[in-house]
Formats: sequence, structure tokens, C-alpha cells
Amino acid sequence: MRHMSRVLDLYHDQPLGIRLFVRTRHLLCPMARIERLVPREGRILEVGCGHGLFTNLLAVASPARSVLGVDPAPVKIQVAEQVGAPLPNVAFRRGYVAEVAEEGFDAAAILDVLYLLPPADKREVLRCCFERLRPGGMLILKANDTAPRWKYEVTVLQEKIMTGLRLTMGGHGLHFFSRDQNAELLRDAGFTVERILGLNSWLPYPHVAFVARRP
Repeated sequence: MRHMSRVLDLYHDQPLGIRLFVRTRHLLCPMARIERLVPREGRILEVGCGHGLFTNLLAVASPARSVLGVDPAPVKIQVAEQVGAPLPNVAFRRGYVAEVAEEGFDAAAILDVLYLLPPADKREVLRCCFERLRPGGMLILKANDTAPRWKYEVTVLQEKIMTGLRLTMGGHGLHFFSRDQNAELLRDAGFTVERILGLNSWLPYPHVAFVARRP
């Protein structure tokens, strides 16, 4: 928790709306638990990093990580760059994972991104991640399950509001997959799925994390 407190403090000069957004994101997503799944050292790529909250957490939690966050939204990347400027082991870039020229990453992370993409685009993102990881490299995928049903319905309602207000980039509808469907996507992309973790909490969201590896 101390690492996240330090990261949130980095946003103190940002406009009120952004500060509220990242703090709400922190409260609703178990990022600290997900961070502990990521290797403590090496080159880490976050796909769809948004304002850089999780990317910066990765950098703060372990100086032995060298972290790159990519996102297509120019305003969000600008915020991420400003906030991450004091950190020597983090960088941000506007664009898509397909535009990342570097390869050989030790790990990649995707948090709450794939539900915004239709199936073909999900597969393309995972394929690009696979290609940019070294053999033995790890992928951490955070998604929301479709069960239990009431938590799923709460999640769908929230995301309709978020995309409607343009707080989350949408445009292709919502495409939530079950944990079995996401596991199948990972295997189809060439990954070995090592663990599937239900991130149960008091929150009304069916958080689930996948730990996968490039053979």
C-alpha cells in the first residue's frame, strides 16, 4: 500500500478530474495484488496504460524493473509522462502495442483493456504481446469474469457509463469474455496459462487475473 500511496502523490499537480479518476481506479481495481504477480526485475511492458497508474506502480515498487507504458490516447499519455518524469525506470509512449519495435520483454501486463475490443482485435493484441516477449516471458492479463452474474451486470452498467462519458475509450462496444474464453484466447495466441486467480473482494466486480507464459 505504501507504494501506491507514493504513486498517487505523484498526481498531486494534475487537475481535480484526473486526480479523482486515478484514485477511483485505485479503489476499484486491486492493482497492488496484481503488481505482486509481475517479476521484480527486468523489462516490463504495459499495454493500454492510460494515465500510467499501474505502470508507475510497477516502477515504484521495484527499481530493478524497467517499465514501458503504451496507450493510444494522447491526453492520457501526456499525463502519464508528466507524472512519471521523476522516476528513472519508467517511460511512456503514445501508440498501440503493434507499433512497439522492441522485443525481448521479460513481462507484459494488460489491465482491463480487452473488453473494449472485438474478438479479432483481442487476438491481435495478444499476438503482438507474445511476439514482444522473450521465450519464457510472462503475461499478466487482468479482466472481469462473466460470473457471478450480479457482479457482471454491475460491471457492464459501470462500463456503459464510463464509455458514455468518454472517460474510457470505447467505440467498438463492450466485449466481456468469461474466464474460460479468455484462457482459450491466451492459448490460441501461443501462451501457456499457468494460473487463473479470482481476485475476490468486497467490491461488486468479478476481477480475475491470468498468469501466462510464452514457451
